[in-house]
Amino acid sequence: MADDRVNSSYTSDDHAFRESDPYARAKYDLTLRWLSKRIRPAETIYNIGVGSGCFNHLAVSRGLRVLGCEPDTDAYGAAVRSAPPGTELINCGLIEFAANREPAPLVVMHDVLEHIEDDVTAARTLASIVSENGTAIVSVPALMSLYGVHDEHLGHYRRYNARTLRSVLDPFFEIRRMQWYGMASIPIAFYYSRWRRKPYPIGTTRSLIGDAYAAVCKAESYLSEPVGTSIIVEVTPRG
Repeated sequence: MADDRVNSSYTSDDHAFRESDPYARAKYDLTLRWLSKRIRPAETIYNIGVGSGCFNHLAVSRGLRVLGCEPDTDAYGAAVRSAPPGTELINCGLIEFAANREPAPLVVMHDVLEHIEDDVTAARTLASIVSENGTAIVSVPALMSLYGVHDEHLGHYRRYNARTLRSVLDPFFEIRRMQWYGMASIPIAFYYSRWRRKPYPIGTTRSLIGDAYAAVCKAESYLSEPVGTSIIVEVTPRG
């Protein structure tokens, strides 16, 4: 059933933009660096919420097999059309994907938790598909003070801080590391989404300004920042 809180046109444009978004790309590269010591050739990774499929290509390039899900029909179609060999995709959300699913040693869930009203049940469900001693990488948008038109159009229920994210994950996961990301993007998010209530200026990514922003995003993925527009965590299931 369609979520009437979601602006489908805005969501489709946002998914398409992720293919060339330096912010998302740096976050995906960070994810794969964190997973690098755990990757085995031809190992399966679950990708929950594949969007238009950018991370699938990066994972396959590291020798992984991707089994992923995506509930948005347009994004799912785009991901299927561009899917590299070694990728299997299902048009569904986390709860449906996890039903009777064998756990996997590697799971990623980028920017999904904020879309689910009952995030505690979502965290419990996520833990059920991560194998014992397995690893999951979860990213979420951060800071409710930045909640604006971007979040509204995408159907976000919330943004997180370190405390609220821990409160959701702690009952089911041991948090191995947590990193803020995107401190330089805070004024951009506040100015466009919160204050002016306008979409982000995605056209500037193909410009000198865009190149500079991409360099900043890449650098930030290596830094330990005190705050940011995203939080990324590495977790393993409890018990």
